[in-house]
Amino acid sequence: MSESSSSWTQFLHPKYWPVWLWLGFLRLVILLPFPALLTIGRALGRLAYSLRPKRVDVARKNIRHCFPSISDDEMESLAKRHFESMGISFFETALCWWASQNQLDGLVDQINGLEHIQQAQADKQGVILLGAHFTDMEICLRLLSLKFPFAPVYRKMNNPLLEHFTSKGRNKNTAGAIAKQDMKRSVRHLRNGGVLWFAPDQQHQGSHSSLVDFFGQPAHSATSTSNLARVGKAKVVTVWFARNENGYRVDILPPLEDFPCGDGVQDTERYHQLIEAQVLRVPEQYLWTHKRFKDAPGMRY
Repeated sequence: MSESSSSWTQFLHPKYWPVWLWLGFLRLVILLPFPALLTIGRALGRLAYSLRPKRVDVARKNIRHCFPSISDDEMESLAKRHFESMGISFFETALCWWASQNQLDGLVDQINGLEHIQQAQADKQGVILLGAHFTDMEICLRLLSLKFPFAPVYRKMNNPLLEHFTSKGRNKNTAGAIAKQDMKRSVRHLRNGGVLWFAPDQQHQGSHSSLVDFFGQPAHSATSTSNLARVGKAKVVTVWFARNENGYRVDILPPLEDFPCGDGVQDTERYHQLIEAQVLRVPEQYLWTHKRFKDAPGMRY
C-alpha cells in the first residue's frame, strides 16, 4: 500500500465521520452565491456564539482588555459580530480549497498595491508580506495567490484530516507552505528573491519574544520579524484584508522604511500600531477568540 493510500485509510476511521459530514456540507454550500454564503455564515456564527460560551468569554475579555472605555452593550455587540465573521470564515476556507477560477475572480472587490511586489520582484529582492490574523485571512491569501506566487508561514492544525486538506490547498496554490519552525527555509526563500507571508501577531514566548504593547496592553509577542528581514535581506510590506458585501479588499502598502531599525521591540511596536489601525477599520474581523494576553496583569481566561 502506498503512503498516500495509507494516509487516506486512516481517515476512514469513525472518529473522522463527523468531519467528513462537515466537509461535505461546506462543499455543497459554497456552490451558492456569495450573498447567500454571507447570510448562512452569519447564522452559523450566531449558533456558535450560543454554543461556545468559553470562546465567547475569551472574545469578551480580549475586547474589554483592548477597549476598556466601551460600554457593555458595545462590547457584546462586537463579540456577536465577530462570531458572525468567524461563521463566514468556514465557507471562505472551503472556497480556498474548492472554488473555481471564475468563482474566485468574482470575489475580488479591490487589490491595491500590487506594484510594490512587482517592483521588488523586478529588483530580485525578497519580500516579507507582513499581516495579522483576521477571520478573512485564508480567502484573501488565496485571492493574492492568483496575482503572484508566495510562500505562507504556517502552524500545523491539530486535526489530521483538516490539516490534510489545508496543507494540500496551501501547497497547490502557493510557492510551498513553510512550517513556522523552519526559519532556515524561510531565509533561503527570501534570499532567492521569493515572497513570504508572515503573521507573527499571536501569543509567543521563548526566544525572539518580548512584552510589547498591543492596544496599550502588554502582550508576549514575537520579535523575529526584524531578524528575518535582516538575515533574509528582504523588504517588509504590510498587507491588510477587509470583507464587504461585494467581496474582498486587499491593500498592499509600500515597503516599510527603516525596517528593521536595529531594535526588535521597537519594530514590533510599530507593527502592532499598524495592526491596531486595521482593527479599528474592521474590528469584528480580527481574531478576538485567540488568547492573546495570557500573562497580562489582571487577565484570566
